Formats: sequence, C-alpha cells, structure tokens
Amino acid sequence: MTTDQHQPGTTGTPVGVAHDFWDRLPFDVRDPAFHADPYPSYERLRTEGGGPVVRLPDGVLVVTGHRACVTALGDERLGFGPLDTETQSFLMVDPPEHRRLRTRVAAPFAARAVDRLRPAIEHRAAELLAAVDRAAEVDVIADLAEPLALDVICALVGVPPAEREEWVEALSWMVTGFDPESLRDPRISSQVACARLDFARHLRGLAERRRAVPAGDFVSALVAPGPDGTLLTLEQVVTAVGQVVIAGYEPTVNLIANGFHALLSHPRQLEHLRARPRDAPAAVEELLRYNPPIQLLTRVALRDADIDGTPAPAGTVVGLLVGAANRDPAAYDRPHRLDITRPRQHLSLGWGEHFCLGARLVRVQAEVMLTALARCRAVSTGEPVRFKPTLISRGLERLPVVLTDGRPHGP
Repeated sequence: MTTDQHQPGTTGTPVGVAHDFWDRLPFDVRDPAFHADPYPSYERLRTEGGGPVVRLPDGVLVVTGHRACVTALGDERLGFGPLDTETQSFLMVDPPEHRRLRTRVAAPFAARAVDRLRPAIEHRAAELLAAVDRAAEVDVIADLAEPLALDVICALVGVPPAEREEWVEALSWMVTGFDPESLRDPRISSQVACARLDFARHLRGLAERRRAVPAGDFVSALVAPGPDGTLLTLEQVVTAVGQVVIAGYEPTVNLIANGFHALLSHPRQLEHLRARPRDAPAAVEELLRYNPPIQLLTRVALRDADIDGTPAPAGTVVGLLVGAANRDPAAYDRPHRLDITRPRQHLSLGWGEHFCLGARLVRVQAEVMLTALARCRAVSTGEPVRFKPTLISRGLERLPVVLTDGRPHGP
C-alpha cells in the first residue's frame, strides 16, 4: 500500500501540505474525539465547505468528494513535482519515468506472484494463532498483525529473519514521522529522527550485501542493472526499498486491526464472515473503505489544472482526504454503515497512475488473518481501545481479544 508520502529515513523534501494545513481545517485535529472518530468532522467539512473541493485561506485545496478525488488522482497535471531523484522514491516520480521504473519492480507484487505466497501467509498466520495462550488476552496488533506483516514484507524484500526484529521499533516510530512536526509531541521528535537514521543504516547495509552477493530477492533486483543497462544509485535503492517496507508493513497492520475492530463492533457482519469465509475478499474491500489505514494523499499542480471544476493553478498543493471520499453520500448508499457485501468502490489503495503497487499483497494478508480470527471466534475483552494520535496513518494502539473457539493448534 502506498502512503504517497516521501520515505522517512532519507533527506529529500516531500510533496506535502503546508505545515499549518491541519490547523486551518474547521475542526481540532488534536482533540482525542477527532482521533476516535474523524468522520463526522470530514462530513461537516464537505457539507459546510461549499462542495467536494474546499480552498483554504493559504490556497491549498482539500478534496473530500469521491468523484473529485478520482479526477485528481487520474489527472497527470497533478503529481509530485521535480524532486531530488537521489532521495525521492522512484515509485513516486511523475510519468513517463514512473511507468518505466514501476515496470522494473512490479513482478513480485503481481497477482500470480502474490497468490503463490498465500499458502505461506496462511501457514504463518496459523503459527501465530497456535502460539498464543487460548485462555489469555491476545493483542491482535502486537501478537498477530505486526509479526505477520513484518515477516511477509521482509521475506519478499530479502531481509534475513535474524535481522527483522531489529526493524520493528524503527518502523513504528517512522510512521509517526508522516505527520507534520508541528503536530507531534516534541518529546518524540528525536526518537523519530533516530529511527530514520537507524532504518536507513539497515537498508544501506542490506543493499551493499546484495550488490556484492545477489540473492534473487527484491533488493537484488534493484541493485542489478535494469533492462536498459542502467544502475540505480545506492541512495535510490535505499529509498525505494524503504518505501516498500513501510508501505507494506504499517498499513497492513492497521487494516487488520481497524478491520477486526469494525467487525467486533458489528457482530452481524462478523458472523457473516465466519459463516461465509468465501466473502473475505469483499469484506476486506469494505473494511478498507470504512476505516482506511491511510487518510490523506497529497499532490501538487504541475501546471494549471482544475479539480471537478475548481481551478488549481500551477503550484497549488492538493490534499486528498481519502477517509472523507470513502464516505461520500454521493458515491455510496448509507456511507457510514458497514456492509461487507457492498460492491467494491473505494480509494484506500489509490487510483490511476500511482495505484498501490502492493495492493494484492495487502489484501491477501488481511483476508487470511481476518478469516482466521473470525473462525477462532475472537471476542473483545471489553477494554476501551484508542486510535493513535496520527493524522495521515490511522490505526489502533492495541486491540485485546480472547479466542473462544476453533483456534488452530498448529500450522
């Protein structure tokens, strides 16, 4: 899954909204009530802002409408701009270069390649469920979603098993770094900076080893010459691999946790999934729509453009509120209702040129783990849950459950 943000751990400048973007919105993004449920605030912005595209006083455009988001994401006049090619992920450059480079790395994420991984993903999920104490509290995030997502993305990239645990803490801190520094607790800024440096160090070491001794994995493919004989620099490889690891890890964790929390809050939907596990793909699509793990994408107008009739002069920064667009009543019947039989139609994996490279991988992991949790009859402990105080990434701090029946006893 793509965050459409510049990869933390490198030094380039991201395409992003102004530092005070969130403060200019007509609601308090620091309010715990907003983090618990931002969707009423999004709806007020859409209804009171004069339409699906709202212009803030500093000229930034905020897009809340589904059709307007689709228009913006499919418009090549909106992109990422001429950023530093050494430190900007080559998966986030503008066409036509983006197409050439994306083709170079797409093979491991293709549907057939991911489907070949499904048995291994199912095996790992069964191992994790078998390892937890049936009578004890289980944290869906720390005990299940995080180790599954970490193992899957690290295996695909080529991170040796012995090194994976070293990455967990750095990955967790770096997601906090997606948000503007002005909205972060200043006490953690140094930890975010250290995590970026630590993560980049791990990635450089891995890339250097694969350049010396290829291993047939994703990193080995990046350090090898491309079809045209060109080589990526070490910094380009580090940036690209870093984006793949983070975009394949944190959103997957949050999709599993957010999704199961939504199912626990809607028992009939959970029972439907338990009784009809073949509906898991449709359930995952609806859970992606209902509470997406990425709430905001950003673009900049590369030349004069318009979004659903609203002018976007060259240089205009555009904030696409995916969480709002996914609940646009103009696009969905009863958008605030969870319905895992709803036809697929959401923007949580992007749209157009930069549609999420790892979409199939994210979906399969969520299908496997959510189906397994439903089969195990995982129930809430009743402990109140809290969402992390982040804005771009949306996920729970923890999700405690108890497995009451049908838990696998081995892989």
